[in-house]
Amino acid sequence: MVKGMTDLEMPTLMMVSHGNSGKGGDPAGDLARTIAPDWNGPVSFGYMRSTPAVSDQFEMLKASGAADRLIVFPLFFSEGYLVFEELPAKLHQAGLSDTVILPPAINLPGFAEMIAARVHASARKRDWDLSQTSVFLVPHGLKTLTQSLPETARLADRLSRICVGAEICIGNIEGSPSLADWRDIGSHRQVIVVPMLAGGGTHAREDLPELIDAKSGEMIDVLPPIGQWSELPGLVLDEAERHVARFGGMAVPLGPTGQDLWGERVQRSA
Repeated sequence: MVKGMTDLEMPTLMMVSHGNSGKGGDPAGDLARTIAPDWNGPVSFGYMRSTPAVSDQFEMLKASGAADRLIVFPLFFSEGYLVFEELPAKLHQAGLSDTVILPPAINLPGFAEMIAARVHASARKRDWDLSQTSVFLVPHGLKTLTQSLPETARLADRLSRICVGAEICIGNIEGSPSLADWRDIGSHRQVIVVPMLAGGGTHAREDLPELIDAKSGEMIDVLPPIGQWSELPGLVLDEAERHVARFGGMAVPLGPTGQDLWGERVQRSA
């Protein structure tokens, strides 16, 4: 907890994710429930494409007075339209444009280091030399992609500097480069797969195994989806606490707001 704020009620902290297939748990809800005991304030969650819908959750928070001081964490692994345009638009429509929006998961401080620690642990467990190992970052991607998203490429570059010797590759679930082509993309047959997904839904349970299509003798370690990692809540809490300051006996959210992002969108479309 932020130094000197243990006696103050923190702002509402809300987890927002893309959606839930209904078959893979409740990633935003699971993250909210994990974080709640360590956050001295209300914790909520919602989805952009399923229920509970973020717009409905905003209205519930407003009705209870819990939206007056609101921080939103986007449980996303890209810098796409949903995070930087649709989410601010929904906040704007709800009259909550002064809500502070944290960086999406991929941009959290310590995110690359968290992945690197898991990669090193996987290699040690299997007695693999990283110099003979391909590490695949696997984001959702987009069907229209013809190359890796810039933010994924930046993460891969950062990870290559931490996991010295490892070959860092990118294979999207949708779009190109595709995980289905992992044998052509990577040059090693020892492979660690890092699913950049919020939960264990259809993509994790069905699409990943189908795209990998593992053959007998191939050495592949598929890690759990990052959204389920036990280290992630700590990164979210640290970042949320960095965006809170004490003013007049109150813990106040500080940082980029929905209004800031909405204003940038309006300028771009003008």
